[in-house]
Amino acid sequence: MGMVSLVYVSLADHMFTDDELKGLLQEARDNNQKLNVTGMLLYRDGFFIQALEGEDDVVERLYADIAKDPRHKNVLKVCKDPVTTRSFPDWSMGFNKMSTASLDQVPGYTTFLDNPNPMFFVEHPSHAKDLLKAFQQQIYF
Repeated sequence: MGMVSLVYVSLADHMFTDDELKGLLQEARDNNQKLNVTGMLLYRDGFFIQALEGEDDVVERLYADIAKDPRHKNVLKVCKDPVTTRSFPDWSMGFNKMSTASLDQVPGYTTFLDNPNPMFFVEHPSHAKDLLKAFQQQIYF
């Protein structure tokens, strides 16, 4: 089995507070560290986009568990690609809370992220990957 990068999007069941996001992030970091999974999580106004990296079977099981989590809905797999190196090797889960100010620094993304639509990313997976990479250097907490 090889290593993969899996990206998915979802809609939160409610607007998360910073404390709820911190709790979710700590839970993800603890779990991912045990599984040798790395990745990045972005959040904006009830919209999640996440990259998971690790061994194929581990990532698929983790994604299946995440998809069942009642804290979000409309969980859609954007893409899954084989990789030889990790894009987020140092993070059990990097995180950024996207704001209007941070989006202003990502040319071309502000408009469609004003009202995120998960299907947009399924239809345009390269945009999901580009967005995750754009926020890679800006860890929020």
